[in-house]
Amino acid sequence: MAACVALAVALALIGNLPQALSLLFSVMSAPIDFLTISQLNLDLSVVPTPTIDTGGDMLNYLLNLRKIGRKDGLLVTWYHAANSKSEMEKALKSDAMAVEADITVSPLETNKPIMAHPPDILSDNTLQEWLDAVLNTDKAVKLDFKTNKAVGPSLDILVKKASQVNVNRPVWLNADILKGPNVPINIAVNASLFLSLIQEKFPNCTVSTGWSALYLPLFPNSTYTQKMVEEMHSLVGKLPQRVTFPVRAVM
Repeated sequence: MAACVALAVALALIGNLPQALSLLFSVMSAPIDFLTISQLNLDLSVVPTPTIDTGGDMLNYLLNLRKIGRKDGLLVTWYHAANSKSEMEKALKSDAMAVEADITVSPLETNKPIMAHPPDILSDNTLQEWLDAVLNTDKAVKLDFKTNKAVGPSLDILVKKASQVNVNRPVWLNADILKGPNVPINIAVNASLFLSLIQEKFPNCTVSTGWSALYLPLFPNSTYTQKMVEEMHSLVGKLPQRVTFPVRAVM
């Protein structure tokens, strides 16, 4: 009986009040010892799936999927650099809960976002193809923008895709927007461009901002500094989105 009452409450919460009331009436009028879901003539196939906000909390999302048992980021498993079609397929078949991939633009077709991490400039996989495949799974998404030119066209594709299908998972949009430790020249994505285009085109996301950094195991290395942290805070401290920071733990 308790399970049936709990199910009725769940139906009411997701907006299916008629089925909820019907279930409660059946619970009260039927012999409890013989009451089953099948006897209630309850069509669970019509119960809507709750929509997951693309700007929502990834840990809540994974908890709802029962991928993790508590809200602990250390429990989340990632598949990084799922760029080529072969790596993407490996990622989708893996037990990884979230998939990360890198976006640049094709030198062969103007403004066409492709999945590649510099120094690679060619790929057999476009952002459009990547989204088509990954959004057919329940894996969370992190897109890492590697160049200024990739940001606008990629967000346009993401917006169009979100208008066609229910993305139904958290989406993280990442870029290194500041020069970090041990990098001789500034190769970061333009911070103003990245952040303003997100607000304009796809604000319902988690913003992931980092520092371009280099670590050389056999050489003396600098670390992140208080000044770097303060500069980052000045850029993202007042954003309306959730914000996360990718850093090299060794530094």
